[in-house]
Amino acid sequence: MRDRSGVVITGVGVVTPLGDRLDALWTRLAAGESAARPWDDLAREEFRHTVACRIDGLDDGDGRGRALGVIAARQAVVAAGVVLPARTAVVVGSTMGESGSFERAGAGERLDLGGETCAAFPRAIAADLGLAGPCRAYGAACAAGNYALGAAADLLRRDEADVVLAGGVEPFSRIAMVGFSRSRAMSATGVCRPFDARRDGMVLGEGAAMFVLERERDARARAATPLAVVGALGLACDAHHPTAPRPDGEGIAAAFRDALAEQDLAPRDVDWVCAHGSGTLLSDAAEAEAMRTVFGDRQPALAGLKGAFGHALGAATAIEAAVCVAALARQTIPPTVGLAEPGYPLDLVREPRAARLRWVANAGYAFGGLDSVLLLGAA
Repeated sequence: MRDRSGVVITGVGVVTPLGDRLDALWTRLAAGESAARPWDDLAREEFRHTVACRIDGLDDGDGRGRALGVIAARQAVVAAGVVLPARTAVVVGSTMGESGSFERAGAGERLDLGGETCAAFPRAIAADLGLAGPCRAYGAACAAGNYALGAAADLLRRDEADVVLAGGVEPFSRIAMVGFSRSRAMSATGVCRPFDARRDGMVLGEGAAMFVLERERDARARAATPLAVVGALGLACDAHHPTAPRPDGEGIAAAFRDALAEQDLAPRDVDWVCAHGSGTLLSDAAEAEAMRTVFGDRQPALAGLKGAFGHALGAATAIEAAVCVAALARQTIPPTVGLAEPGYPLDLVREPRAARLRWVANAGYAFGGLDSVLLLGAA
């Protein structure tokens, strides 16, 4: 087992449909609000589903994803109160890249798309902040934010960087709307109900969350206040189906076991699981099976957040990690917005719940069976 105690988060920045600051996001989430609403432009374009969680008023002239990433990164740096050193790395997870560019190309516009992939986001952040350190992008779909945070922590542990800006970025994508619609993953009612007996699918979102990661000794030396400890990242791939998870949840369970073993924790040490909770029939069922497999009769609290701000794909686990940091600071578990009739015998959180939070597990699973669980600890 490797030492997993030495990396901390000292700054967080978020841009989401539910709030463009972490405090604002938390306040609306704790109040049970949802950002989902129908959009006139999607109706005019004759989309089958017109409800989504999107960000209003974003100046995205140079690319929507780039704008989201830069705004979140600037916020995180200010929150951390850090002067970025020469060896500052940028690590970003995403799925679609700059989707708007691909959509315009599909409509016939001649564009060079080589610079519009997921790698565009860390490059834009580095350029905006004048950084010359390593830039990495992880196109790991709905697990990408966890991948980025885990990779960032490893850069620090291996002394390949002194500070890392890491997180997830995903602009709203019409391509994704069509794809999820055709795969019958979208909610016909326009309401995401994680783990609900009446759930009928997901609602698409967008957003970004970026974090400043440092070695704890460096943060303490500059009198910074750590917000959370970055623990182990557990990964697994069940390779069961291009879109559907294994029904028994074994791939998900393997990711939990991997994270716990790397951190030398027992299942009883996890106080809250921030669930993937997409609200789809198959994914929620597999996740519930995995929870029973890993935790048995002693289930931790479980809450999913996508009913509040939608499924932001490659940014989802990053935004959810930001909420985990806020929950650790407040020692409060946020509610599962949209949950009305629990469909599983799990400890599903439906209202904000004060709790002793030492370790939380941020769970995210992607198409193709890419399963991830990132452990975040109280600082």
